[in-house]
Amino acid sequence: MKKFIYKITLVFLVLLTTISCSDFLDVVPQDKILESQTYSTEDGVQSAHNGLYLLLADDNLYGRQLTMDAVEIWGQQYNMNSQHSKYLTATYAYTQPEPKVTIAGIWEKAYATILASNKFLESIEEYHGVVSQEKEDLMKGEATAIRAMLHFDMLRLFGPIYKVAPSNPAIPYYDAAVTVNNPILPADEVITKVLADLDLSLSLLANDPVLTSGKYVATTAFDGDPYYSQNRGLRMNYMAVKFLKARVLLYMGDTAAASVVANEVIDFAKSTSFFTWTPFLEATNAANPDRIFSSENFFAISDYNLYVKQQALFDANLEDAKIYAPLLNRLTAVFESNDNDYRNLPSWKIPASGGKTQKTFFKYSDVVDKTKNFRFQIPMFKLSEMYLIAAETATTKDNAIAFLNTLRFNRGLTNLPLTANVTTEVTKEYKKEFIGEGQLFFYYKRNNTTSIPNGSAASGNVTMNELKYVVPLPDSEINFQ
Repeated sequence: MKKFIYKITLVFLVLLTTISCSDFLDVVPQDKILESQTYSTEDGVQSAHNGLYLLLADDNLYGRQLTMDAVEIWGQQYNMNSQHSKYLTATYAYTQPEPKVTIAGIWEKAYATILASNKFLESIEEYHGVVSQEKEDLMKGEATAIRAMLHFDMLRLFGPIYKVAPSNPAIPYYDAAVTVNNPILPADEVITKVLADLDLSLSLLANDPVLTSGKYVATTAFDGDPYYSQNRGLRMNYMAVKFLKARVLLYMGDTAAASVVANEVIDFAKSTSFFTWTPFLEATNAANPDRIFSSENFFAISDYNLYVKQQALFDANLEDAKIYAPLLNRLTAVFESNDNDYRNLPSWKIPASGGKTQKTFFKYSDVVDKTKNFRFQIPMFKLSEMYLIAAETATTKDNAIAFLNTLRFNRGLTNLPLTANVTTEVTKEYKKEFIGEGQLFFYYKRNNTTSIPNGSAASGNVTMNELKYVVPLPDSEINFQ
């Protein structure tokens, strides 16, 4: 955050040294002129709003590090032994140069995007009337939810193990576009602010077209402008915010409230055709497999560089020291030797080229039909997670097993017996369901799991503790607090 404060200060100092005091009072700053031009038209407002989603797809955020790269390495999803270029990251050597660069990049881009969200919220208020009130509310609701989501994920990374030390210092929270560093707050205060933002967002999104028309279909709502009514599944829509609220409540340990919200989301999915389980034949289609289960996604980001990243991280032609891939026996253990699980074969195959004997990751590979609406999408919030939250928070074991069996049925698996251990089975599903989506590390941290499978060894575990789960704040933040 300090980097941006420095830039603003520098511009201010340059102005002071190039004009007289009297002249200075008559000058309209260049950034204010640009802001006025942007927010003077509806097209400009839409561009500024859409820019927030482009920022979310950045490599340092959900376009790579927070989905398929750093957080997956910390979750031990890949084999990154001592010969691998990411070995230091995989061993939680956070103070070493390479991991420090990654950590700083995540932090700075997250807070830059929070700053952009706050600036959008303040500017659309300042230039009120350029768009209708209902359009303004919709965009403000989305921007507020983006702000909440980023703060929550920074808390999950840099904050304490919440179930152990909820009052420990965590991160700063920014709900205004200020040019000074905000203080670092305790984790529970951050959660309070996240939930307040989510509730505000829900109130602003009360008329979201996703509630009546679903994720993709343009409607006559909002003057028939497709920017507001179409592709709601690629926006922080009302149901996506509900979804995030359930995730936050579970993280803070309020299982009763998390259960209520998760079941609300599940009931909505059941009562409409907007968020449906992806059929087996679509997930496993030879030419156009829907490996991300797009019909189930309450929110996904569009990343038009997705296939470049697929090649950079997972391509079979990469040398062993560069490729992100698991040991074959570890992957087999995750899927319990079950090829019927259609999270397995479509996304994991021994490649025809590259000389690799282990399976490599194809989840984000392109498909033949370039008109498929799931092209370039990275899942953010998926229906399966609501069933896992509902199972984890169910008040009876029978209900918990029923939620798990619904998920398993829709992944090609047989039912669990009522004697199954719920925690064990939920953990298994997190390992299978979210590979390349960045949720396993956070699951382990939320539960303070003390031992996790070592992705870089054929057997054995990594002992986990606070030093590994709590990613240290970057120097750029520590030095200016």
